[in-house]
Formats: sequence, structure tokens, C-alpha cells
Amino acid sequence: MRQYIKKLQAKDEGKRKQIFAGAMIVSMSIVGLIWVYGLGVRFGNPEVAVQANEDIKPFKLFSNTLSSTFQNIGASVGNTPKATEVKKEEPVVEENQKQIDLIPVEYTN
Repeated sequence: MRQYIKKLQAKDEGKRKQIFAGAMIVSMSIVGLIWVYGLGVRFGNPEVAVQANEDIKPFKLFSNTLSSTFQNIGASVGNTPKATEVKKEEPVVEENQKQIDLIPVEYTN
């Protein structure tokens, strides 16, 4: 591989640009063919074809997406109390428990 790179470096700049352009055309053609093949699989699926025949309304699709997103967030968070229902409770300290106040200490070297 190193020998091939050295051969390329020894060639004129114009020839190197031609080789680079050819390599880019070949590689992008491969990527394009893979992409087109993926589209054929996607649009060849009968489930997708049935959905494509239905009347698609963009705002309805957007609202469905938002509602499902909020439902998923609600399901992951769970039932949370509303802001008016939240009560602030002070911690209860029993008489037999001792509370220690911590003092921050800075270490210097």
C-alpha cells in the first residue's frame, strides 16, 4: 500500500486529480446504489404502500407525533403530583438522633 501511495505522490498534479476524481465517482456510485437498493426495500413493503394510499395530513401527523411523545414521556416519568398538590415537608429529627454540622475545609499544599 505504501508503495502505491508513493507512486501516486510521484505523478503529476493533474494526473493525481484525475485519479482522485475517478475514485470519488466510483465510491459515490457504490453509496448511491446502496441507497437506491434501500429505497426499493422500503417502498416495496406492502405495509408502507397501504399507508401511502391513505390521505396524509401534515398537521394531523405532527399532532399524533407530539401526543405520542408526551404519552411516552408521561409513561417514563410516571404519575407526578401537580404543583398545587406538592407540600413542603420539613425533615423530622428524633430526639435520639444527633445532627452533625459539616464545616468545609480547604487543603493547601
